[in-house]
Amino acid sequence: MFQMPATTIATQCHAIKASSQSQRQPKHQRQRRSQRHVNATSTSTSTLTLLLALAAVATTTAAAAAAATAAAVPVAAASTSNAAKPANLSGYGSSSGSGSSSGTGCSLAEFSCSNGRCVPLSKFCNNNNDCGDGSDEPRFCTRCNRTYYGDIGQTYSLELHRPKQDRVPFVCVLTFTAAGGQHGDVVQVTLDSFTIGRFTSYVHEGCPDGYMQIAESARTPIGGMWCGSSWGPVLFYSETRSLIFTIKLNRLARDQSGYNFDFRIRYKVLSKDSSVTRYGGIKLAELSQWHNRSSFLNPQQQQAQASGSVMEDFTNSSGARSDRYGQDFSLFSAYANNKTFMDSLEKPLPKDEHNYTEPKYYLGDLIPGTYCSRIFSDCDKKPCRLQSPNYPGIYPRNLTCYYAVRQPKGNLVWISTQETSATNKMAPPPPSASDKDKKLEPRLKTWNDCDYIQDYVTVYDGYTTRDPIILKFCGGGQAVPAAVSSGPELLVEFSTSPFGTFTGTSSQLLPLYGFQLEVEVQFVDIQSPTYSKNKKPCEFWIRGTGRGILENPKHSLAPNSTCLYHLQGMGVFKTFDHLSLSRRTSSQSGMHQPLSRFKVWISVLKFNLDPEFGQMDETSVGAIGVLQTQEDCSGMLRIWDGTLRDVPVCKDLNCANEPSQGYNSLGHYAHNSTNVIARFCRGTIPRTCDRSNINETFARPCTISESYVSSSDAITLELRNTESTVLRPLDFKLKYEFIDLHQDGLPQGGGELDCNRKFVSSLMDRKDPAIFRSVRNIFLFGRGGTRHLKCVYRFEALRGERVRIKLRKVTTSNRDCYSRLDEDINRSFCYGDTNVRVEIFERPYSDSILLHRGCVCNSSNQSHLPVEYTSTGRDVEVHFTAHNMTTLDDPDTANFEGMFEFVKAPTSCKDGRRKFGPSGTIDMTFGDVSVKARHEQHHCYYMHSLLFQIECRSRPWLIEPSNGNKFLYVRLKAIFLSKHNPQKSLNATHLETNSWRCETKSRVVLTTSEGLTIVACPLSPDSNAYEFVEIFSSGWNERPNFALMNRSRAISVEFLRPSNGEYSFNWMELVPRPTLSIAEDCQFKCAELGACVNASVWCDGIVHCPSGDDEAFLQCSALMKLPAEILATLCLIFVLSCCAFAAFAYK
Repeated sequence: MFQMPATTIATQCHAIKASSQSQRQPKHQRQRRSQRHVNATSTSTSTLTLLLALAAVATTTAAAAAAATAAAVPVAAASTSNAAKPANLSGYGSSSGSGSSSGTGCSLAEFSCSNGRCVPLSKFCNNNNDCGDGSDEPRFCTRCNRTYYGDIGQTYSLELHRPKQDRVPFVCVLTFTAAGGQHGDVVQVTLDSFTIGRFTSYVHEGCPDGYMQIAESARTPIGGMWCGSSWGPVLFYSETRSLIFTIKLNRLARDQSGYNFDFRIRYKVLSKDSSVTRYGGIKLAELSQWHNRSSFLNPQQQQAQASGSVMEDFTNSSGARSDRYGQDFSLFSAYANNKTFMDSLEKPLPKDEHNYTEPKYYLGDLIPGTYCSRIFSDCDKKPCRLQSPNYPGIYPRNLTCYYAVRQPKGNLVWISTQETSATNKMAPPPPSASDKDKKLEPRLKTWNDCDYIQDYVTVYDGYTTRDPIILKFCGGGQAVPAAVSSGPELLVEFSTSPFGTFTGTSSQLLPLYGFQLEVEVQFVDIQSPTYSKNKKPCEFWIRGTGRGILENPKHSLAPNSTCLYHLQGMGVFKTFDHLSLSRRTSSQSGMHQPLSRFKVWISVLKFNLDPEFGQMDETSVGAIGVLQTQEDCSGMLRIWDGTLRDVPVCKDLNCANEPSQGYNSLGHYAHNSTNVIARFCRGTIPRTCDRSNINETFARPCTISESYVSSSDAITLELRNTESTVLRPLDFKLKYEFIDLHQDGLPQGGGELDCNRKFVSSLMDRKDPAIFRSVRNIFLFGRGGTRHLKCVYRFEALRGERVRIKLRKVTTSNRDCYSRLDEDINRSFCYGDTNVRVEIFERPYSDSILLHRGCVCNSSNQSHLPVEYTSTGRDVEVHFTAHNMTTLDDPDTANFEGMFEFVKAPTSCKDGRRKFGPSGTIDMTFGDVSVKARHEQHHCYYMHSLLFQIECRSRPWLIEPSNGNKFLYVRLKAIFLSKHNPQKSLNATHLETNSWRCETKSRVVLTTSEGLTIVACPLSPDSNAYEFVEIFSSGWNERPNFALMNRSRAISVEFLRPSNGEYSFNWMELVPRPTLSIAEDCQFKCAELGACVNASVWCDGIVHCPSGDDEAFLQCSALMKLPAEILATLCLIFVLSCCAFAAFAYK
């Protein structure tokens, strides 16, 4: 016969004695003792426990906790482990496991009484005769070492009584199992009242008097312990089918007036589908109702509700109703059934049983051999959630979990962890909450503040614990800031201390415990300066000729990090330097190119360093302004004028392939000549151009006083932070631009803002065609603050040379302008808005005026390009003009590119074509020179001479007035073809119908100093056609305009492609007739012109006035020049003679 050990018999005897004593107590005494426990629960002040950022346990009354917990929709873990079978202990425990199989009709969660009744397993051995026949209260029964089951929708209570002194040490094992189906998938245990010994430390021997351990079935026990006191509620949720509670009490309190053991719980089983807080999958269609608030109403209220008097205020909402984070609103018993409140939180959506407001969460893959470490992948395609073990319940002690998030290779991602269900996500306290209660609310703590409890979460910027730590936090009650990795890998480490206790808060709402972090994957550009491929160091190289916006790194930076931005201007095309200017160029004053081709222009648009984490919540708005005036350089931006280290060979943004040079800090850059030109800290912001943040396109340009310009071709930005940017964001935004100071050719004046250049043939060793481009210095354009721009590019040829200009690319955006080629004269003219244009001018003689020879603009790529012009003189100028520029005008919207070449030309022409005087007539005879050339012995020489003579023919005639107060009038016999006036928007007048009347390809071009150009077909003086073309000097039709007094009044006359024959034109000087009637009129005048002319043109045998008055008989006859008396006498004699002749004839 099996003999039990003496110790076991003694233990059972003590149990019997204790049980008998308990039964002998009157029922009303037991009720009063229970009532004392409830009162103690409702009036005690909870102690504060920090359960990781993660977990803070709320204090609440037992009644409120019961109501809230009964309505909770908890979380279940996906586990396929088999349900543990009911324990068969002490002989009488077997009934709990055989109830359903014995044919009595009791379920697995019920105890089968001897009289055939079924009672819940939790009522076994509870000192109450629930069966009626006492079969549920056998002798020597105990609640320990048993397995408890339940049915979905039912809540069970369980209490362990304080053991006697002679039963210490006391050990009790309770197993709660969800058997699947009606018996649930997840176990929820609510700790209503808990006291086990004393709690002394989180790390070393923290539970000397006793402890509670919680383990999961099919997982290795981790040995963490709970002790101390708590007045609940505290929730536990299983991740497997079973939760195993081990309670051990080593000693009782010496002071018998108090006690150090109290253990009262409630448990229930839940289905996985309803566990939306952990698993997600919240459907639009509400789940079936399992909680009805009317059960808490008194009979009068139930009757009133049944009559429909309060149906408007309350509705029987499903307990599974949740917000977007999966948090169950039914936890808040005060609002769960309030229809108005629930409608204000969530807008009604169309119901569809196949749709979800939030999909099922992906909780990672458990690493074999670990308790809670998981691997996450493809989070860009899955709703990944990082959850603490047993979330949203209390997590185990003595635990370290690793959550590794990794994207497949080849993907460039940012992984941000952002809290979705907070550590202690509670509703705001009631309005009547006191300041003292607010101070007791849990707060998020970071870094060294987590060393006391040692429950914390650490986020690594990488896949190993050797990577930089970007965040370490603990505590609760606040949202966790987003932590963003710098690459496709992220590691989250969760550690808990070996020992722990339960504390609460002033909130009367049931909290969630642990943490849940959402993982978001974003694909980024590898060449973006906001993404660093190198964790150490954080360094960027930005080189080129453009501009851009530079912002702070979009990923999180670890404490004491330094990011360097090296901005350096670098050319990408060949310049005029390839022409190999002669060495004597450098000896000339003012001919030097700048020491550096580029400069860097920095305009800081924004700089912000947030206050210390959590400070904003405790600082009033008025105090913030005071704090911002104090300098805080925990995070700062410094601008260095120059480079901090040698430029690497690589051309990558990050220079990831550059061999390591062994630098980790700025100490490597100690021996350099750079200096700090600006430092931005919190409360100290030297210069900003923040108005560009409002409207960057149309905002007034940033001035030099609002920005920074380097003295060389490089600037280095240093971003330093002593705290993690997760908790204290450090933001900046600035515009940078590489100013290209290079200009082709030689300077005419001096200074960086002088864009006038010259190209001298005598200083060039090579005569082949070369490229010249417009200026690219942004400070000369509208976006750099300049309103008007005019650059002159002068080309000086040697004697016997001419200049050939070819404009092959012109851009004048932001204005409606185009240019067309006049095929008669092969010159280009501009039409439309000509505020931005490129013009070609020629100086026929070294001291003469510039004559307009073409205009080019192009805003829509419809202009005729390229445009080519070969000069007839040695000096040519190209003018690049831009008026009324705006912030939209820069070197990219207004520019040109052309080529120039010095070509051979006649050394000199025989006839001089520069004329002065009050009047004159030019007679030209063009013969067939080629016929004469055939009879020459040296044919090649004379062919070359022929070409030079043809060029001499095309040289312009320059007619200039004798002084600046007189105008010119030129008239020739020709057929008018077209007129181009750059001073008017329409610009041109064409008479295409006259072209057929012109029997020759010869053209005559008359040009004023303002660019007014008239094209005509010249006629021979012997021609019967009465066709004349005339032109006046500049300013004739604008008089009196004293602002134009200094304008040149010369006129150019060109004969292009002259055919054989005779041609002529004449000119005369004009003076405007007096406009006042009292003024004396001039003696010689052309009435139709309204001008006074010189006396020399009067009656000279050449018609100058259009009406011919200057050569009329009445004006030019010799008789008309006699005195009046003689003329009168002669007239009388003539009349008398006529009368006498008539009388004689009559007779």
